[in-house]
Amino acid sequence: MPSKTLELHIWGRESEVALIDPESRACVWLLFLHLTPFNTQFSVITSCNTNLADTRKLPLLVVKNGNEIMKHEGFYSIVEFVSTLHPADLKFIPNTRMNSTELLVNLTLTKYIQDTFHYINQYNLYVNTRNYELYTRKMFSSLLPFPMYYNQPLKFHTHACDQVKVVGLSSSLAGFLGLSGGVPDTDFDEEDESNTVAISALHEKVLLAKDKDRTLLRESRMTIRCLNLLDGYVSHVMALFKELNPDSPVEFAHLFRPAKISASELLLYSYIYSMTHDVLPDRFVWKYLSEKFPPFARFSATITEALNESIVKDHFRAARDAEIPSLWNELKFMAPSLK
Repeated sequence: MPSKTLELHIWGRESEVALIDPESRACVWLLFLHLTPFNTQFSVITSCNTNLADTRKLPLLVVKNGNEIMKHEGFYSIVEFVSTLHPADLKFIPNTRMNSTELLVNLTLTKYIQDTFHYINQYNLYVNTRNYELYTRKMFSSLLPFPMYYNQPLKFHTHACDQVKVVGLSSSLAGFLGLSGGVPDTDFDEEDESNTVAISALHEKVLLAKDKDRTLLRESRMTIRCLNLLDGYVSHVMALFKELNPDSPVEFAHLFRPAKISASELLLYSYIYSMTHDVLPDRFVWKYLSEKFPPFARFSATITEALNESIVKDHFRAARDAEIPSLWNELKFMAPSLK
């Protein structure tokens, strides 16, 4: 009987997981945490090729068993499969070792993170001007080959701008269903000024300065909204910890069991890691969490450091042949007759 081979496709470069995709990092942590103690072989492929997945999204776990190939797409689908490989809960708590209440909380929290922290991360990486222009947009040139990295940053930026409108993180007066994050917006009489024609070089400089000031003010309001939302999200997680651990002497720690981590916690800390990393030019999220939620910030930093240390570079490999997100492979994907 041929043994199964596991190949996890993620966003990344060489042996580094890209900051842009928390689910990729969470899955990498999952495999090293749960499979390495049992000597289960697997490879992490930094392909950055979304065409490999039917959903056109990474992460993707490809399981090969002889001629049979199975795909598990997305974080929770990968978690469910990996949980069935080994029932023991040495460091990771597989779904199969949770009781019905724990399983419900774990699943609900995972969905909550994807419906809340996801939007904060999108705003932080793609909508925040400093982070997008000085980090995120430039990073794609190291992830994708020429010329594929030209249109991808704009594509992701546009998608993120549309997504964050759901929680009111846009320059409009209200987001979807009026969820504005609790911070009132202010109207500007911008239409008149935008149509103003500069009558001199000095006047033009004045108009440009006013436009820059308005842009900075709009972004400042959005940052306040973003932090207001983040405050509620983190408060919810900390309240959940207290509910699950009413006798705990600390304000925040592992949710379900001491020194063991669940799938929802892996996803949570991966989002926190992406939002607070020191490579970001604007670390407003890190500053806020450090000042407003010190126990949560400290514990998150300790856990993510330990999880990153569990990653072994020998398990990583570069994309090969059809796995590479090249222009030729893109053309073959769009026109199968070229294969």
